[in-house]
Amino acid sequence: MKKILLLLSATSILGACSFTRATPAPIVNGTAPPVTQQPVAAPVSSAVATTADATAPGTKIQKVDEDDDGTVVSNTAPPPKTKNKTTASGSVSAKPAAATAATAAAGSATLGGVNWLAPIADGKIVQAYSATTKGVDVAGREGQAVFASAAGKVVYSGNGLKGYGNLIILKHPDNYLTAYSHNKVNLVKEGDTVKRGQKIAELGKTESDKPILHFELRKSGKPVNPTPIFNN
Repeated sequence: MKKILLLLSATSILGACSFTRATPAPIVNGTAPPVTQQPVAAPVSSAVATTADATAPGTKIQKVDEDDDGTVVSNTAPPPKTKNKTTASGSVSAKPAAATAATAAAGSATLGGVNWLAPIADGKIVQAYSATTKGVDVAGREGQAVFASAAGKVVYSGNGLKGYGNLIILKHPDNYLTAYSHNKVNLVKEGDTVKRGQKIAELGKTESDKPILHFELRKSGKPVNPTPIFNN
């Protein structure tokens, strides 16, 4: 099985958001910047975690080995305990009915044989896709629901990448990745399986000067223009 690093160099993982920086934030191979604590719905899973000497005290390196193209590695720190209700397995209880009603106003488009849902309803693109941004910036209301664009698995949920605020990265079939950054709060943890249209975060302005969602779509590590998803 081939291996990939989720936290690659800044030029290959995430693009630059126009509201926070002119160039991508630095990322060191194998070790992301130390993670500060952030509100989450449940403790991050520490399965197959090892302590790295190069990271700050209390930081853990997590490895996920179920990907078709190898191992995803990320650094996370144990979040504070919350009072959110959980299922027997520890996952946050979902509210499908509310999510279904909200996603009715969201657009969608088929790219690469996958029908992608717009991650926010009635979102307006304020920064177009380019080779520099590697994604789009979408304006919305603070606290607005952020949805999973397709079914997948959470391979990163944290705020360890400077310039992106609270960030979620989902792994989808056929080597697709989607990234959602500047969230007010992340509602899923690493290792969670999510459904298309499931609320995974609330739109925010962490490390941004206004409520914004920076959204990226990747195929085998290469950026894909997601603009059509928001035009329908």
